[in-house]
Amino acid sequence: MTFQHRLLLPSTRLLIGAFLLCASALAQAANPMPTKDLKGLTDPDGLKRYTGSILTYRDDAAYDELKFPMGKVISKDDQAVAARSLDRSGQRTMLQYLTPAGKSALEVVRNYQQDLKAAGYKSTFECAGEACGAADWISRGYFVSTLVSGAYWSNIGDNSPAACGGGANVGDFRYALLDNPATGSTVAVAAWRPGILSAYCDEPEYQKRTSVVVVKVDAKAREQAMETLSASEMGKSLDSSGKVAVYGILFDTNKADIKPESRASLDQIGALLKQQTGLKLHVVGHTDNVGTLPANMDLSKRRAEAVVGDLASSYGIARNRLTGNGVASLALVASNRDEAGRAKNRRVELVLQ
Repeated sequence: MTFQHRLLLPSTRLLIGAFLLCASALAQAANPMPTKDLKGLTDPDGLKRYTGSILTYRDDAAYDELKFPMGKVISKDDQAVAARSLDRSGQRTMLQYLTPAGKSALEVVRNYQQDLKAAGYKSTFECAGEACGAADWISRGYFVSTLVSGAYWSNIGDNSPAACGGGANVGDFRYALLDNPATGSTVAVAAWRPGILSAYCDEPEYQKRTSVVVVKVDAKAREQAMETLSASEMGKSLDSSGKVAVYGILFDTNKADIKPESRASLDQIGALLKQQTGLKLHVVGHTDNVGTLPANMDLSKRRAEAVVGDLASSYGIARNRLTGNGVASLALVASNRDEAGRAKNRRVELVLQ
């Protein structure tokens, strides 16, 4: 932390000194270094911790999508973005630990790598310090924002052990990414020494530790929670609003191949088009904002065209009744800041011609 040097009267210096002593005492009393896992937190099955570490945060999602960095993290529109990434979706677990005092980030990461490789994982990428990203982005801890959910920062606040273990002007930063081809699981480990901490933290004690974030994604199919719209329901929506959003047509990340579980929704679209022989539709693909706009424009169009092709080949619908187009993330129905919103934005819409 940089302070401006100013000439102060002796009485002012005394007052400031007294204030800093009080603040230091308050900080140590408010948030001392924990001696055990925070209440209610446990390790997930099958994922070990570095011996003696304390678990300070855990966040799970039944289904999530991550872009694990496989290159330098850069700033794009004031957001941390990986220049190259390994995209994974499935069941996600995120954990944050504080190691025993005196352990280096390198020692911690190497132990994780050794244990995971013995379990069948293969090293995919690793970096240290500025090889992971611009110096100021690493020192401010922004790299971690590529691994945690958007709610993480509001959840930890300013004075939790997780926040105290984060720090600013962090040093000794290390990152490793490992992938298990047999199980489809991916694990990322980031470790660093916290620098300047919040005034609410017992700074000397936290600075003796290494902070560790571990994120694991296990390949798992998304629960099909959306009910399949019937042909009748689709027809009513088209009559009333001129369009209908279909969430039951599914694709793998960055692909335009229709997944088998989409058949129920396609059956209903096919039935609608056979019932209303004069109906002509735009089939419009929509994506979230993950990735570049040009890439998503191309992807959303290819997905729409895949739907048109399937309706023609599987249900005998004349192609001149259908037009496939894509608009990427230009017509949102929810915020892209979290996975719930991104899931609502990924859809196929039928629009009256």
